[in-house]
Amino acid sequence: MRERLLFAGMAVFLLGMAVVWFTRFFDEMGAGCPENKFVRWCRCKKKYHGENLTFETAAKVFGAALLIRILFYLAGLVICTQFVEYYKGLEEFTVQDFLGSWKRWDSTHYINLAQKGYDGYIENGQHLFLVFFPLFPWAIRIFQAFIPSWEAAGLFVSTLAFCIGSVFFYGVIMEEYGREIAKRSFLLLSFYPYSFFFGGIMSESLFFCLLAAGFFCIRRHNWLAAGIIGAFCSMCRIQGILLMGVGFVEFFVAYRPLECLRCKRFGEFVKELFRKGSFLLLTLAGCLVYLGINKNVEGDWFRFRVYQKEHWYHTTTFVADCVDEIIYYITNADVLMKKYVWIPELVIFIVAMLLLLYSIRRHPLRYSAFLFVYTIVNYSVTFLISGGRYMACALTLFLFLAEWTMGRKILYYIVLVIFVCLMGFYFHGFMSGQQVL
Repeated sequence: MRERLLFAGMAVFLLGMAVVWFTRFFDEMGAGCPENKFVRWCRCKKKYHGENLTFETAAKVFGAALLIRILFYLAGLVICTQFVEYYKGLEEFTVQDFLGSWKRWDSTHYINLAQKGYDGYIENGQHLFLVFFPLFPWAIRIFQAFIPSWEAAGLFVSTLAFCIGSVFFYGVIMEEYGREIAKRSFLLLSFYPYSFFFGGIMSESLFFCLLAAGFFCIRRHNWLAAGIIGAFCSMCRIQGILLMGVGFVEFFVAYRPLECLRCKRFGEFVKELFRKGSFLLLTLAGCLVYLGINKNVEGDWFRFRVYQKEHWYHTTTFVADCVDEIIYYITNADVLMKKYVWIPELVIFIVAMLLLLYSIRRHPLRYSAFLFVYTIVNYSVTFLISGGRYMACALTLFLFLAEWTMGRKILYYIVLVIFVCLMGFYFHGFMSGQQVL
């Protein structure tokens, strides 16, 4: 009964969101929709005024992001030396111990891929790690030529990517909404309960950087740059292909093909589509590179899907089934897994859906489209044990949350304090070797 109710409720909710979104989309493309109450209700209800991103502001954001990462590393050092039994027992806490404290879970696989390549990294006679996308281990390999430690190279890539990505993230929001919302969005993202992964030897920071840069270029209608960034983004995570969708949403809204069709100027739109919009298709090149690696290593373009299912227990499913599975584990899993994995995943999903409901008529379509599809994609797999980490890159979630707290200063500080406290809890768990994945 619970499964059927959840399935029906989720289907109705998603369908309703899609109807409102597409009504706005067709209207903003110039469909000439009839002036009825529903169409007027769906239209954007909020006007925003942005500010230009200056070099001085960019430098300050870069510095603030670097300071935040340094504070995280110092906090990790304190946690290890004061609270983790393994490190407390050492006579001396060395630099290598510090680097090793960040080498957890997927970090080991990324470093091994950087060292050995996909051909050389084998477990049980299989290339199980084809499921990991190539850009992050390649970046580690490049910087390891200048940095003697593989772990240090990984931390450097993540730190640099977070700082650069923060500038683009702050910049795109500042130019769309103004300085205050940009500042709030940046702080909420930086202290999100799983934000410590941005400083780890994982692909979160690099993916965040490329997503933010892609959004920045799309907003400025720099389609070639957006396509090139999209190619790298889709070499970092499968979700990187969503950047192409974001770009086409903005392109269609900007060039209004349905209005061109009504006014017998569709040829002009087609010309612009081929001259400019087609650059967004470069995003697919990153996916082809990844599939080519599968083909080269094992002779099968889609070999990663076999390992995802048989070794990592991930198969594609409807989002309601994923949520139902999370609820099942909340009631049946051990206490630590409930606290570190399943309960936060459910809470994050509910918050994302509520923010989508709030934002669907208040923000540009490209932002709500991204959060909608990104959340659904992440929550459409079985045995989702890293949902909290994946949602750290749901960039517009933090934008919508920041905008929602405008005019509610006390509420904003309450949310930020909750974020910091939860982040401390999960960060301590991560550094202590708990199942914070």
